[in-house]
Amino acid sequence: MKRKRRTEAGRLSAHGRLSAHGRLSAYGLRLLLAAALMLTLAACGQTEQNAQESAAAETAGAAATENAAETEHAAATGSAADPQSAEAAGTQEAEAETESPGETETQAGPEDMPEEFMVTDADGSFEGIVVDAAMNSLIIDTGDGIWYSFSYPESGVEMELSDGLLLGMSVLVESEAGMASRIQDGPTQPAADRDVLAFAADILFACRYKSMDALANLAGFPLSVRLEDGDSLARDAEEFLALPQEEIFSEERVAAVLSADLYELTELDGGKFVLGSEEGIPNITFQRDDGRDSGFAVTGIN
Repeated sequence: MKRKRRTEAGRLSAHGRLSAHGRLSAYGLRLLLAAALMLTLAACGQTEQNAQESAAAETAGAAATENAAETEHAAATGSAADPQSAEAAGTQEAEAETESPGETETQAGPEDMPEEFMVTDADGSFEGIVVDAAMNSLIIDTGDGIWYSFSYPESGVEMELSDGLLLGMSVLVESEAGMASRIQDGPTQPAADRDVLAFAADILFACRYKSMDALANLAGFPLSVRLEDGDSLARDAEEFLALPQEEIFSEERVAAVLSADLYELTELDGGKFVLGSEEGIPNITFQRDDGRDSGFAVTGIN
């Protein structure tokens, strides 16, 4: 009787241990399943992230390829597809080249004078009126409409001048290939005073370069001006500068003024001097004006 009870107790005890063991095994299994699930989800997440990154990279690569293709196509066909744009670009480039700093407008100087008016490589001896003098150069007017320009060598020039080198004076220049070697007082003395000839030289420069500004600075106002359609009166420099340059410096007037022989320039009645035709037109007249620094003023353009 006691053995039977022990057996039953043993079975119960064994059953209890088995049940507890079963519960532990089930709990462990759930833990394993949970861990496996987490690993699976993590793997899936990483895979999805990699897939997204790969897709993004492929998209960016495709976009870059497409843009490069479009750029290449545009470069190859741009001029044909948009001729107006190409023409505009060419115009802008041409304007930029035209406006280069270079290419700035400058006032004319003796070196810009046409060859028929300026001799720069003369050999021999030349007599003329000094119309321009600088530190290293000299220009004279021989009275026949031709100007001679001389440079000075570094060693200097032998000068035999009683009053120094002054505008409006007569000189004799010895030159070789346009390089002056000796300057002395001219043997021929002009009829007019030196200051008269110096002002006349300023008028000659204005006419040679057809400078309205230069002539306006020499003029006294009001100034009588003969134009193609009749006489005009410029009351000030502004009105004078508004007149047509091509009529002020017409070929006939410029030729008449430049052909004037400065050696023969004399004062006429009323204190007037004439460069050009004395008995008719065209010419430019000037006279003494004590109110001006130069002592003279242009009074008529005929």
